[in-house]
Amino acid sequence: MGKPPPTKTFGMRVPTDLYEKLLYDVERLRSARSSAESKYAAFDCAVDSWHLVDWTLHFASDAAYERLSGHKRHSPKKGNVTVEASFLEAQKGRLPALEVCHTLANSVKHREVRNDRMPTLWTGHTGIFLWSEPASDTGKRSVTGVRLLTYLEADGERHNAVDLFEAMAAQWRAFLIQEELFEFRLALPEDE
Repeated sequence: MGKPPPTKTFGMRVPTDLYEKLLYDVERLRSARSSAESKYAAFDCAVDSWHLVDWTLHFASDAAYERLSGHKRHSPKKGNVTVEASFLEAQKGRLPALEVCHTLANSVKHREVRNDRMPTLWTGHTGIFLWSEPASDTGKRSVTGVRLLTYLEADGERHNAVDLFEAMAAQWRAFLIQEELFEFRLALPEDE
C-alpha cells in the first residue's frame, strides 16, 4: 500500500473528517471560557457545517451528485444558482439547520450577504451571571460565576448557538450514513 497523495487539508481526507471537526468545534463552543473562544468556535461551527456540502458532493458518485443537487457533475451553473445552493434547496427536509449555517458561514466569510434570505437573523454573545441560593441569615444572594452564551436571534427570539450546531451535527451524521459517506471509526485515545 503506497503513501496517500498529499492534500491541502491538514490530513483531513473524507467527509467524516470534517464532520469530526464540527463535533470538535461544537465542544470548543460548549466549553469556551472567554468571548473570543466562544466567537471563534461558533464561526468555525458555521463554516464546518456549510462546507460539508462541498465535501459531500466531492465524494458522491455521479448519480448521487445529480440526485442531491439537481446538477450534473462538472456542468455549469443553472442560471445564477450554484450547485451548493441547489443542494441546500433539495436537502432542506434532511438538513433543516443547513440554511441558517449557510447564512452564518457566508456572513463570516464575506462580512455581509448580498442576497440575505434571513434578514431577521442576528448573532451575539453575552455573559449570564450564576447566583448562589439566598443566605439563610440575610436572604441575599451573590454571584458565583458567569456562563458564556453565544446565541442566534431570529424574529426577536434568542436560541443557544450550541443547540443549533449540535442539531446540525446530528443531521449531518444521519445524512452521511444514509448516503454511505460516513466512515465508522474506533475511538482512539487522544494524542498526547
